[in-house]
Amino acid sequence: MPDPTDAIIQSFGVLNYSGMLFNKGNTKTPFSTLIGGRRKITNHVEFVTGQEYTTIGGTQPAISETDSLTAPLSTYITRAQRTNVTQIFQESVYISYAKQSNMGTLSGVNIGGQQANPANELDFQVAARMEKIAQDIEATFIKGAYAKAENDATANKSRGMVTAITTNTFNLDGAPLRVWDVAQALKLIYDANGRTSGLYLWVDPVTLFQLNADAEQNGNSIVPASYTVNGLSISTLLTPLGQVNVYLGEHLPEGTALLFNPSVIAPVEQPTPGKGNFFLEELAKTGAGTKYQIFGQIGLDHGPEWMHAKIVNISTDFEKPKAGKMVYFKDTMPFAQVLPQLDRVTLGDLEDDVESSALVITYVGTPVSPPTLVYQWQIGETATGEFTDIQDATQATITPATAQVGKFIRVKVTASVTALGTVYSNAKQVAESSAD
Repeated sequence: MPDPTDAIIQSFGVLNYSGMLFNKGNTKTPFSTLIGGRRKITNHVEFVTGQEYTTIGGTQPAISETDSLTAPLSTYITRAQRTNVTQIFQESVYISYAKQSNMGTLSGVNIGGQQANPANELDFQVAARMEKIAQDIEATFIKGAYAKAENDATANKSRGMVTAITTNTFNLDGAPLRVWDVAQALKLIYDANGRTSGLYLWVDPVTLFQLNADAEQNGNSIVPASYTVNGLSISTLLTPLGQVNVYLGEHLPEGTALLFNPSVIAPVEQPTPGKGNFFLEELAKTGAGTKYQIFGQIGLDHGPEWMHAKIVNISTDFEKPKAGKMVYFKDTMPFAQVLPQLDRVTLGDLEDDVESSALVITYVGTPVSPPTLVYQWQIGETATGEFTDIQDATQATITPATAQVGKFIRVKVTASVTALGTVYSNAKQVAESSAD
């Protein structure tokens, strides 16, 4: 007997109709389409998204001729490897022989000469399952949470773009997205030593409308359908820091926009030997019907996350543009005011049981009075890896504990009232106190 929880396709459960088929569900997968040409293959659940290292320079040396007679102390550069995982996507279809042989029986309006659509129930059901898998993959690539299985009974989950981006992120606190905000995201990528050319801004409909309105009010515009990539008509936005490609994305969390570099992003497939990936397979028979399964494994190589940016808490309500050109002033105006933006937070050296020095905070623009600043200190194993909040560490300084020696600490600073923005400081490794 079949599993009683199986939904079996039978004649009176899935009726036959005539007429053109229309899918009311979402079938758009633009992100997968954009990166599909960069497909990679792996034979391991975990795969490498890249290695990272940091060189520290940008200062003027002061080496005299006498100093040069003695070689300086040698140093070395360490590297860190970043990874992601593939995950399983699996669907099944169970259809009776009687249903497959009963496609000539029509329900609903039955006009002479009409034929059932689809003509083959199995083909239709398999195609519909593949459309669902495509949507699941698209959603995973955009907002998938990360999990690496530790045993056969737990699931691997591939990290998506929203989860991956941690370095270049800022909060609009419910304000609509403006051209200046896109330029700020570009600056974050530039400051993180990422490339600012060839970037794509992935937005939802409300954000796209708002961005268009802001661009037009400032004498700019988003050029629609400037060119085509893999069948996608890409629009173009000009910002003070360069050109950005714009597209209406799918599965974005509410109030979130992504700015990413597709040249470092790729789908990573893990095919089954002798079968390929996302193959249809007939399962064991138990009676007058056949059950099939679709099975595949795929994950996302998102590349170095600091090459991308994330803007969160964007207004989800469209504000109609006012007549005339919008001008932004520092002084209070009845129709518009733009506050200075939090630009950079610099953290000094850290030692255990020693209070940190005051943060050096800079702004784009000058606040008319000291902004209200909210602090959240975070800790991580590496300077460029994932960080977690330190409980109750919300003051302007921090005193690292002895147990934190060797780990990396940074602080997230959020400005409000007379300045706006959220910025992460540089990460510093906690050293042993010289007094120990």
